[in-house]
Amino acid sequence: MFSPSGGEAVDVAIKAARAATGRDVIVSVRGAFHGHTGLALATGDEKFRAPFRHHLPGFVQVPYDDVDAMDAVIGADTAAVVLEAIPATAGFPLPTPGYLEAVARMCAERGAVLMIDEVQTGLGRTGSVWYHTQEGVSPDVIITGKGLGGGVYPIAATVMSERVHRFTREHPFAHVSTFGGAELGCVVAAEVLDIVTDPAFLARVRQVGERLGEAFADAPFGVRRRGMLLGLVFDDPHGGMTAMKALFDAGVYAFFAGNDPAVLQFKPPLVIDDETLEELIATVRATLM
Repeated sequence: MFSPSGGEAVDVAIKAARAATGRDVIVSVRGAFHGHTGLALATGDEKFRAPFRHHLPGFVQVPYDDVDAMDAVIGADTAAVVLEAIPATAGFPLPTPGYLEAVARMCAERGAVLMIDEVQTGLGRTGSVWYHTQEGVSPDVIITGKGLGGGVYPIAATVMSERVHRFTREHPFAHVSTFGGAELGCVVAAEVLDIVTDPAFLARVRQVGERLGEAFADAPFGVRRRGMLLGLVFDDPHGGMTAMKALFDAGVYAFFAGNDPAVLQFKPPLVIDDETLEELIATVRATLM
């Protein structure tokens, strides 16, 4: 089901999961961000909700990468677990091997829907079309957006299994979006999918990611990386913000992680050429190292 934004795509996913399961509780992880729209906002941190007195019942947060905490909250009333495979706003902390598999197993055993938000990690960014495949997980719902529109047209999608999609298919007015599935957006999205599913394209992403890893191996900051998805981690609690300003002044646009300003989100264009890549690396090294 198509939407104009990732936040609305999360709303669709939550509505569909509740309808499919007949349950209420939605579990998300602390430090994550899934959008500013109604139900999506309820999955996010308190600082995003508090200004709007947005305190909906039925939403629970647990620490990321904590199997025991997740085990304690997924119960008979849990409709879904929604999480980013690698939480962007939390600074791209990488999951412990087996974490996502454990969450998927608990959801399957207890009848909850597993929803993975791949808005930032998907569409080739980590070197595979979807990051969850690297973790050996098959979610019930995939949420994608941003790059799906190729920088041309706003479009997002909620990709659902038959179990979850059945209700929305049988009740077409379960969710209506004026600009969801706009013709131009669908044309662009189809072209994007053709590109990011090309094995040569994905191999190039992995190659560039390895080059970036090598270039920053001696950096005075930590590097969290999967493919061309990088989090630059500074000792200064606001180091990501400082680095963002310094790089902006040097002609490079990157953004700090909103829930962990010690981290700079670093996501070069997936279509970057070698000359521009080396120029980017040189600029970052001259500015931050």
